[in-house]
Amino acid sequence: MNSQPDVLPKEPSIRPSTPGLGWDEFSRELVEFFASVKLAIFLFLFIAITATIGTVIQQGERAEVYVQEYGESAYRWFLRLGFTDVYHTWWFTSLLGLLCVNSLTCFYKRFPSVWRSMKQDKVGVTMAFIKNLKQQAEIPLDNTKEAVAQQLVHYFVTKGYRVLAKNEPGEVTVYATKGVMGRVGAHMAHLSATVIIFGGLLGTYYGFQEFGVCLEGQTYHIPRGNFDLKVDKFWIDYHENGSVKSYNSTLTVVDGGQSVVTKTISVNDPLVYKGIWFYQSSYGDAWDQVEVARVNIKDKETDKVVKTVDLEWQKEQSLPDLNVKLSITDFVADFAFNSTEKKVYSKTIEHANPAVKLVISERDSVQATPWIFQQFPDLFNIKDSKYQFELVGYKPRKFTGLQIAKNPGINIVWTGCTMIVVGITLSSFIFHRRLWAKIVPSQTGVTVHLGGTTHKSQIDFQKEFRKLTEKIRTFQA
Repeated sequence: MNSQPDVLPKEPSIRPSTPGLGWDEFSRELVEFFASVKLAIFLFLFIAITATIGTVIQQGERAEVYVQEYGESAYRWFLRLGFTDVYHTWWFTSLLGLLCVNSLTCFYKRFPSVWRSMKQDKVGVTMAFIKNLKQQAEIPLDNTKEAVAQQLVHYFVTKGYRVLAKNEPGEVTVYATKGVMGRVGAHMAHLSATVIIFGGLLGTYYGFQEFGVCLEGQTYHIPRGNFDLKVDKFWIDYHENGSVKSYNSTLTVVDGGQSVVTKTISVNDPLVYKGIWFYQSSYGDAWDQVEVARVNIKDKETDKVVKTVDLEWQKEQSLPDLNVKLSITDFVADFAFNSTEKKVYSKTIEHANPAVKLVISERDSVQATPWIFQQFPDLFNIKDSKYQFELVGYKPRKFTGLQIAKNPGINIVWTGCTMIVVGITLSSFIFHRRLWAKIVPSQTGVTVHLGGTTHKSQIDFQKEFRKLTEKIRTFQA
């Protein structure tokens, strides 16, 4: 017979079921995530990285520019990742959108408590509340509670505090506060980020920015505004040492066939019409026109220059002594020829290989339209002509470079910038301070239980609190 007691089998342990994650818990976690500082730092970091990419890599250039500078393989990756137009990619917009959500969530989570604190009556506090404050003191006085309360209220008012008082049979409570806008400033700066981003996105998707090269005397159609822009005049002002002082353009807006606005613009002084801004951006030498070209006419037999003429752009000049008529009809700064289209063009805007097209009428029998080159004067020979024509110099026309932009979100961006400046100023120079004083009767008079708190600048508040206690000690009968 076995003397050992029987061991009962253990019942399987029943684990309490874990309730599912409810909507309240989920929404709370979601708010905590979108309001987190870590998310803000992550977003700022990646926005800074992508903005750096958009700054280093030129945006919106032609494909050949990227291929020439970075190579064909790198250009393909740029296209896949959107590096050629960073600020219009879906992922950059998503980063900005998340930053807006982060900013708004922080505002939603933190500002209501500040607002309630501003509106809430703080007079009805307990003695324990005052004694638990970081700055607190007990000051016995030989005076009545009404007299001490009156002097205390008067002193707080002179120091710029807003004062509330509550007189009860056993005690008087005085509450003083100032600088509450310092608490609001930080939240205004938070909200300003959303305003700035919203204005920036509005300008990005509904605005535009282009560059136009315009010549004096020409009229250009502005399709986005459905009006014309005429360049009346362009000129450059120089310093005495020859350096450029300023460059200016006189522009006229022609709308519906009528001249409506005329203004001379310079750098940082644009013309604005229908929300479109015309900035004086640059200037340079035109690559397709000249004001005047100097041509030497040489006798083929003697190889001597028989005449030098200055030909104005597209104006025929007659030379009766040589029985020749000349005119310039075309110009390219860097000569190139498209053999497929049989067309001459300037392959760059640089004046690397300039050439002009002459129209020659000689003895009413020789008609020719040769291209003559400054660097290769003997490249072409005109058949049946007595002369050889050489381009020895020219004066290119100056163009004015206009930046044409429209940004419907600019006013919103400036509003956001104003908000952030005001918010940072309020937060940096105004500090929310609160003081409580309970005046309780005692055997020898009254005891003032004083306490206070501030959300910033603790050292300055300690000095102010010390001066306040010293002042209260003078409230004797």
